[in-house]
Amino acid sequence: MQQIAPDRLNTAAALIKINSLNLLLPQGEIRTLESSTDIDRAAPALHSVGWASYMQKHWPVYCLTEQLALMNEIPPERRACAMLSMGAGFIGIMCDDLTVIKNFTAQRFELPLAMKLNHTPVLYLAEYEKGVACVSNAGKLTAYIERLVLNA
Repeated sequence: MQQIAPDRLNTAAALIKINSLNLLLPQGEIRTLESSTDIDRAAPALHSVGWASYMQKHWPVYCLTEQLALMNEIPPERRACAMLSMGAGFIGIMCDDLTVIKNFTAQRFELPLAMKLNHTPVLYLAEYEKGVACVSNAGKLTAYIERLVLNA
């Protein structure tokens, strides 16, 4: 893997755990964290697993595999729902756990050729104290999920 220039700013990051996938997003892009027990599973939106209430409205919640494919059911290990901004609204992403890392700085690496797929939400890889993480942002991740939903 080829190393790329590190970020100059120390920022807080949210580490979203989905099975063995470690997904890093800017912490400020996580609007709230909900419990999986608060997800309304009745009449879910197309390819979603249910609805989360946020800011007096209901928003679709999606569940992804560690390969970032859509799932139809919420596995028991997915205990939390991270709410992300999506245009004028929000969507929820089910995760096993979410940890905030303050003053996050790390070595960054370009994606290996096998990960450089069209429309991937992963921008680059980063080292962190517990391993390697895929770095994304809310815009890339929500656009990726929207593409999955429309093409499923």
